[in-house]
Amino acid sequence: MDPKRWKRVQEVFDAAVELPTGERDAYLSNACGDDADLRKEVESLLAADEGAPSLLDEGAAAVIEVAPAAREGSTIGPYQIIKELGSGGMGTVYLADRVDGHFRQRVALKVIRKGMDSEQILQRFAGERQILARLQHPNIARLLDGGITPDGVPFFTMEYIEGEPLDQFCDHWKLPIDHRLELFIAVCEAVEYAHRNLIVHRDLKPSNMMVNNEGEVKLLDFGIAKLVGPVEEITELRSLTRTGARVMTPGYASPEQIRGEAVTTASDVYSLGVVLYKLLTGLRPYQISSGSPLEVERAVLMTNPNRPSTAIVNPPPADSGGDTEITLKRISEARATQPERLRKKLAGDLDNICLMALRKEPERRYGSAGHLADDIKRHLSGMPVAARPDTVGYRWSKFIRRNRAGVSAALIMVLALAAIVVFYTTKLAQERDRATEAAAEAAAISNFLTGIFDVEEGGQLGGETVTARELLDRGAMRVDSQLVDQPVLRAKMFGVIGQAYLDLGLYGRAQSILERCVALQRSLYGDLSPELTQTSYNAAASAYENRDFDAAESLYNFALDIARRGTPVSDSIVASILNDQGALYRHEGDYAKAESLYTEALAIRRRIFGNHHQDVAHTLNHLAR
Repeated sequence: MDPKRWKRVQEVFDAAVELPTGERDAYLSNACGDDADLRKEVESLLAADEGAPSLLDEGAAAVIEVAPAAREGSTIGPYQIIKELGSGGMGTVYLADRVDGHFRQRVALKVIRKGMDSEQILQRFAGERQILARLQHPNIARLLDGGITPDGVPFFTMEYIEGEPLDQFCDHWKLPIDHRLELFIAVCEAVEYAHRNLIVHRDLKPSNMMVNNEGEVKLLDFGIAKLVGPVEEITELRSLTRTGARVMTPGYASPEQIRGEAVTTASDVYSLGVVLYKLLTGLRPYQISSGSPLEVERAVLMTNPNRPSTAIVNPPPADSGGDTEITLKRISEARATQPERLRKKLAGDLDNICLMALRKEPERRYGSAGHLADDIKRHLSGMPVAARPDTVGYRWSKFIRRNRAGVSAALIMVLALAAIVVFYTTKLAQERDRATEAAAEAAAISNFLTGIFDVEEGGQLGGETVTARELLDRGAMRVDSQLVDQPVLRAKMFGVIGQAYLDLGLYGRAQSILERCVALQRSLYGDLSPELTQTSYNAAASAYENRDFDAAESLYNFALDIARRGTPVSDSIVASILNDQGALYRHEGDYAKAESLYTEALAIRRRIFGNHHQDVAHTLNHLAR
């Protein structure tokens, strides 16, 4: 077949095979037009692909017009063929039993198809066998045996996995998100093991991740895997790339695979990100209607995927059959939850973990499949994850979620003590000659706090169980209604309540209260007070966590300007502002500006703490990304 003609057949096949069966006819009519021979060739490939297991899913690049020899009932070595499991371009896989009398064993037996014994195919087949021989991991299908058939072609046998693809298994058994994540961690650990053995899979997708009857996930199909480093030269697998064919599954391929660039372990991390996205949402990261190679390339290279928590709210018509609400309900039911609970479950850590794995620049993804698994483990245990800024507010919010009961009770005491400590340490120490006025103000604070925490017997407020947020909301309302004529006390209480909202992770409320506190402090003290520097910094952190990046940038700049104009504040606060500004500019893609700010913050922190301090290590970690 003419190479240009074959390239066109491959392009149409690769796009059509990714579409649901019901949508293929319309696509082929549009893609093939009046070229009946082209459509016939593609339809023959699609028919051959139907029912083939993932073990043979090698893409259309390897398929040529050679029919497999019928082998059912025959014997190859000590194995008797039971039935064909599937056929791909390079070979055919059969279900077989060992019948030599030594022991009983059911295997998947792969043999090169008759007529396919070219030098390149033999090298590729030998490469796959070599790769499987190197891998001994509980979550990777094992190589068992190998040899030559009576008609002189090589074969090998491997562990036969009877089960379902990972995504189908999860939906079939309606597994909740946490259980899906545990299975996905096992996949990541298997991929990490392969990477440590210098093997890049290159075709990771749910159909290559089978879950057996015992609930164990097994990674399959290393038919297009690649050995990297010195081993590649020994096995001469480089010849597989000299043809220019890009062997991959487009829906799970990384941007560098789409562009035909060098494939590394980072490419497998990207494909794992696509698999994770689908496990969490039931959707693909990109909305692709026709499935044409050009549309796939444009989507993967030029568009950014929606956050999983956003994608499930408005699924694309192609995935929903035109009925978004029913689809959202179906997605949630398959995960044993309700739509709003699923959205909240995905929002935050899981959104960020998915999007970090799917970054278009390989160097900005997780450094390895193991790092991706570790971040998911941290999420499951309630610890801060690497896929989001490690701010003080974020660390506090994770701590609070792990200790809800104790924090709710302690917060009441913290608010009262904070207000009293702020008053007595600042006013009584610095203005002893105003003892009478200070006592009156202390009494006002006491009365104010008594009103907020006026809890009925049994820990209830107004007949209902009190929560920390309700107490804060009540306090904020009382500040507005009762302290109108006491601006100093009003500013103090706004600062305390805003900080408490921030520590609880209620960033929208924190931003609103702290911005009001900034305005009030400016009217009371001007633009050069230590209190204003700290409040502005807290307000900026709240805005950043609330995704209001414009407000965050303005407040960070304001706080830094005050500090640099001679305000007597701690250098530690200046370093924190610079560090958080660096995170903001990195988020916005201004890496040069971010690096400059991180460098300045690092110099200050080293001057204060030396080289062996967690804040220094934290800034160094940002610079290394």
